[in-house]
Amino acid sequence: MKNSLQTIGGIFAKHITILAIASIAFSACDDTTESLNPNEYYPLEIGHYIVYDVNQEVYSAGQAAPVVTKWQERDEVDRIASDSAGIVTYIIARLTRNSSTDYWQKVKEYIIHKYPDKLVTNIDNQPFLSLTFPIDSRTTWNGNSYNNLDKQDCYYEPGFKSVKIGEQSFDNVLTVVERNDTSIINKYVTIKQYGLGVGLISDDQTAFEFCQSDDCIGSGKVESGNHKTRRIVEFGSR
Repeated sequence: MKNSLQTIGGIFAKHITILAIASIAFSACDDTTESLNPNEYYPLEIGHYIVYDVNQEVYSAGQAAPVVTKWQERDEVDRIASDSAGIVTYIIARLTRNSSTDYWQKVKEYIIHKYPDKLVTNIDNQPFLSLTFPIDSRTTWNGNSYNNLDKQDCYYEPGFKSVKIGEQSFDNVLTVVERNDTSIINKYVTIKQYGLGVGLISDDQTAFEFCQSDDCIGSGKVESGNHKTRRIVEFGSR
């Protein structure tokens, strides 16, 4: 009987040890974000730029196929300002062109407010809480906390990924889910990926209204809406 209890106790202790090791390993994996500088996921040095291929598909009721538009965008840190509270504001210039053989045309400027614990992006006078620090997959934040729009829960996907876009490969990619609302009648999903030392490398936005008539509800047929993607082409400093 004593040997049986010892055996059971040994097995129990072994399982506890395995669970403890697994828990430590999982925690270590999840905490790797702490060893990385979160600011490196959105470099803001003057002259830092990223060029994107942009693809947009617009769906309209009664149209058999979406209208597809393609162009390129270039976002470049143009200048920096700061206020009396020490909050730094970065002015980003956005340029566009129809293809890689055309000249760049400046279309707008937008700003990024850099706080010790977050980045707030303001495009077309619409501020959005883009990133919060430290990076933690257990954190959820309201992206619309700086504007009057409905609450929008954002979060980091656990862990990091290796991502290939075109001929470029990126390690330690951070994925942010800015919106993930899907139902039988619509789909609103926005997912962004950030490369370490690069910035935003991928932006995928879907806003679909599905067919709701009796003969097609639940089929996933897009009635109206749009799907827009931005994919990095190149990056660097001027």
